[in-house]
Amino acid sequence: MSICAVVVTYKPDLEVLGRLLDALVPQVASLVLVDNGSDVDLQAWNKARQSNVDELLLLGENKGIAAAHNAGIQWARYRGAGFVLLMDQDSIPMPDMVVRLRSAYTDLVAKGVPVAALGSQFRDSDNGTLSKFVRVGVLGFTLLDCDPACSVVEADFLVSSGSLLPLTAIDAVGLMDEGLFIDHVDTEWCLRAKAKGFRIFGVCDAVMTHTLGEQRKKMWFLRQRSVPFHHPFRYFYMFRNSVLLYRRSYIPWNWKLADIAKCFKVVVLFSLIAPNRFACLKMMALGLVDGLKGVSGKRNE
Repeated sequence: MSICAVVVTYKPDLEVLGRLLDALVPQVASLVLVDNGSDVDLQAWNKARQSNVDELLLLGENKGIAAAHNAGIQWARYRGAGFVLLMDQDSIPMPDMVVRLRSAYTDLVAKGVPVAALGSQFRDSDNGTLSKFVRVGVLGFTLLDCDPACSVVEADFLVSSGSLLPLTAIDAVGLMDEGLFIDHVDTEWCLRAKAKGFRIFGVCDAVMTHTLGEQRKKMWFLRQRSVPFHHPFRYFYMFRNSVLLYRRSYIPWNWKLADIAKCFKVVVLFSLIAPNRFACLKMMALGLVDGLKGVSGKRNE
């Protein structure tokens, strides 16, 4: 079964995007670029560099990551692909990333494991730190180290970029939830898949580099931390979508409790040290209100 890469863009750094396409095209059977209303002429840029993109879908406006993924998935289904590889514009795969994901899938399926998604690790392009996979424990989120004796780690959810999803699983689980717009889209889909009996895995030797777009600040809060800061509007979606997921029966209680604790920590941290703290706290509050009201979709400005 062939693999179709779905690359989502929104106001991309064209130099980074070019490196991504150059690294990805040789690893997949087809590639669709889905743009969420960027203010650059991607058609002209793509034509000029002859990047071997099979399809360029211009959504015309920012419809959110879930809608962009769904548009790419539907195109891949139309082309008869067996898998989609979801990628964002700041992730560059190592030359063997896709083949390692596919190999891990083949090994797991041969053992009778119902696989919904497999994810890659990403290496921070700034400091070289390698990400970890996540499992939800009784008292919070646990970061999992890769065991040298095992090439895969079972996780509870994955970051969408660098994840390989079989179309058979998408058909059974459903498409991404467009009502969430941005944050928790990948988490919700993974937890929905697990509720239907599928399993999620991280692949330790599948690696990509990733440029973290947010500002980071080192601080002490119970321990030394490197804390990311996003634009204020992102906190609206983070908090609203958290509350929306708390209302859903298939989301496990341990995730809800762990996420509530995480949101509480974010509020405390931002009250103390965040730049633009009042704007960020305002967005968090607005998100909580809309979440309690059950409001979904893109926020009305």
